[in-house]
Amino acid sequence: MTYRNASTLAIAIASTVAFSQAQAQSSNNAGANQAQQNQNSQVQQLQGQLQAKPLSEWNYDEVYKRGEFLASGLLGADAIGKNGDDIGDITNAVLNEQDKIIAVIAEVGGFWDIGDTHVAVPWEQVELSKEGVRVPVNEDNVDQFDLYGDNSVVSKDVFQQKAAIADDAETGERTWKLSELINDYSNLQSGAGYGYVDNAVFSKEGELLAVLVMPSGGYGPGTMAYPFYGYSYGWQPGFSSYQLPYSEQDVSEMTAFDFEQFNGLWDS
Repeated sequence: MTYRNASTLAIAIASTVAFSQAQAQSSNNAGANQAQQNQNSQVQQLQGQLQAKPLSEWNYDEVYKRGEFLASGLLGADAIGKNGDDIGDITNAVLNEQDKIIAVIAEVGGFWDIGDTHVAVPWEQVELSKEGVRVPVNEDNVDQFDLYGDNSVVSKDVFQQKAAIADDAETGERTWKLSELINDYSNLQSGAGYGYVDNAVFSKEGELLAVLVMPSGGYGPGTMAYPFYGYSYGWQPGFSSYQLPYSEQDVSEMTAFDFEQFNGLWDS
């Protein structure tokens, strides 16, 4: 084919590039849709083997009673040192397969000779207070809480699901980070879009009591609280969405979570 001038040639090239990009986008969308379908199928298969708690048997009383703090309050809370000084911020939390916090990740230092650094503090060494999260970390012992230390919950070598916490850090086998759940899209059992994961409620012991979902569309006003279904029900932190094992009819009968009735630390 012969082109008479540069303008015609440029138009032809642009048209070809646009067509190629459209084909690539279509292929990418098809791949993403297939991956989502595979994810939903896998989750539904495992959920079918396990009995999800019927929403008729689920109410918020236990969550209000045992709930100590929200994920939104923990993430970004002040890290308080032994002397009551503000030494940094809580940037993440690591949970195990039983959906319980086993460590917090804090960015501390700055005013220390080592500068800013991330540390992993075991949950049993953490103390919650209105001022923030007390951690036994200071300039002299910061190496004991090294993100990659021998006793750390973070491992660079042993893991099943890659989950960056800070920089190139990865959680250990069958553990996951809290930020991998918050703000995920949420689907219903049918695969229909429902909303997004807005928050989560934890007990004083670090147990994840409920996942808070903000519905979209016509599913009703307000944030709803649901039982959390993690690894044992097929969810993995690498999934593109969090699937609730309930139908449209099930969720239509839910009432909004009452934040004023939730008497937790930091925020309500």
